[in-house]
Amino acid sequence: MRPILVAVVACALLACASREGSPELAYRAFARAMSERDADRAWELLSSDTQAWLDARAKAVAGTAPGVVPPSGKHLLLGDASLVPRPLASVLVLRESRDRALVEAAEEGGPKREVELVREGGWRVRVPEAPANAP
Repeated sequence: MRPILVAVVACALLACASREGSPELAYRAFARAMSERDADRAWELLSSDTQAWLDARAKAVAGTAPGVVPPSGKHLLLGDASLVPRPLASVLVLRESRDRALVEAAEEGGPKREVELVREGGWRVRVPEAPANAP
């Protein structure tokens, strides 16, 4: 009887862990960190390639305006305080594989948009690099 109880508890824990590690919850945590202007938490929830791209972009911008813009992707992440996102209306997982997921997210009163997440120890939001000619 005891081995059955251990198996049931283990399955329940695994089910909870997989829900907590879902792309939907990872994106919701990222959106919450952004709305609370928690740069450290939001930064942790970005993929490593997105962090590298933001750092490079921040250094390039800081090079053209020394002392005005810090050369840190984390500072660039939050940007203008007037652009605080609206609360999330919905997050829906459209596709999920072992290492990638696509969610559809919508803020209250805003359009739906697709967001890619990658698994790097946990789910991380991936922002695609802007085209070279983008401002």
